[in-house]
Amino acid sequence: MKVFFVALLLFSTLTFPLHAQHVERTMGLEEIFQLADSCSLTIKSAREEAKSVEANVKVAKNGLLPDINFSASATYNGNAWMSDRNFSNGQSLPAPHFGNNFALEVKQIVYSGGAVTHGIRGAELQADIANLNVTDKRQNVRFLLTGYYLNLYKFRNLERVYDKNIARAEQVIKDMRAREEQGLVLSNDITRYEVLLQNLLYRRTELRSQIDVFNNQLVTTLNLPDGTRIMPDTTLINLSTDEYTEMELRDRANACSPRLKIARTSIELGRNQEKLARSGLLPKISIIAGDHLTGPITVELPPINKNLNNWYFGVGVAYNIGNLYKSRRDITRSRLNTSASIARYAELQENLELEIHQAYVNYQNAFELLRTQEKSLQLATENYAVTANRFNNDLVLLIDLLDAENIRLDAEVQYVNARINIIYNYYRLMYVTGTL
Repeated sequence: MKVFFVALLLFSTLTFPLHAQHVERTMGLEEIFQLADSCSLTIKSAREEAKSVEANVKVAKNGLLPDINFSASATYNGNAWMSDRNFSNGQSLPAPHFGNNFALEVKQIVYSGGAVTHGIRGAELQADIANLNVTDKRQNVRFLLTGYYLNLYKFRNLERVYDKNIARAEQVIKDMRAREEQGLVLSNDITRYEVLLQNLLYRRTELRSQIDVFNNQLVTTLNLPDGTRIMPDTTLINLSTDEYTEMELRDRANACSPRLKIARTSIELGRNQEKLARSGLLPKISIIAGDHLTGPITVELPPINKNLNNWYFGVGVAYNIGNLYKSRRDITRSRLNTSASIARYAELQENLELEIHQAYVNYQNAFELLRTQEKSLQLATENYAVTANRFNNDLVLLIDLLDAENIRLDAEVQYVNARINIIYNYYRLMYVTGTL
């Protein structure tokens, strides 16, 4: 008995992890979006890059602070040597051997022609672009996950449709076998329906493979434990979608699209770079203050073994004459960059309007398709019910029942796809307008 219980304990220990590998987790799209914001490597990378760019703003603001230079030195001074101009009559003069030098200088720029302020503004605009890029990456990841999620939802729904039809086919085969025993049905008729059953089983196997692929893509992107089975929230099928006109969608995109915001900010950054380039044509004015303490005093011979302190305060003006011909090239380059940014913005705006129009048309067509598929499913169901009843009364052949079954199955599949298609096109509208 002890050996039996030990073996049972070991078996439970070894098999428990195998059963614990697969965990079902029902998740809605909003929960997936929240997980993606914290787990997606794409979003993390963009966020870290934005932090790096934001640090440049603080560095640029250092230009507003004064430069403070302090130096201190201690030296050993040798004796001085003095001679005539023809190096004759040389003599050595004793000098204090210990020397010291302390210097402090403060320089504060009060006017730089806009170089400092435009440099700070440029860093701020680059930080804005980096943060908008995070938003754009988040939109891309969310839309990608929406596609994975809705495909998973669609295939799991289709799996239920196939499960139901497989059960129905198995029941028909069972009934037909009973009728075969009574001599009312030929075995060839049963074989045809068994072929249908095998086709359904194979299609379900393919379907489950697709489910595994999309489930793995979601699990990997969201950094969930291996073996997690995501079960879509079935209430999503009843999602209440808002109605928009195409003009309203364009206005939303113009106000919210991160891609358009990045393009507009790039134009502003280019104009700021033009101003920064022009600042090279202006002088730099600064306030300077300093204090120097040195010893010994070596300007006298023999040197005087005392400390000499002097201080100063004033205004300094600096101007790089070479900028008169160098800065103009920088200005021209900045203007060309700004013109290119304006052209890219116009192109992006045009492409976005085309995307919105296409998404809007697809969204409207999705509702029409659903109404069509809903009617088709109703007719296919009624047709199958009539055909099945006539088959039971030996009024139609088995091939007619098989055709009715295939038509109904296809109608059920297309109906499920049409409902998911509406949700997908709605989220695509949100994506192209930058509000996903």
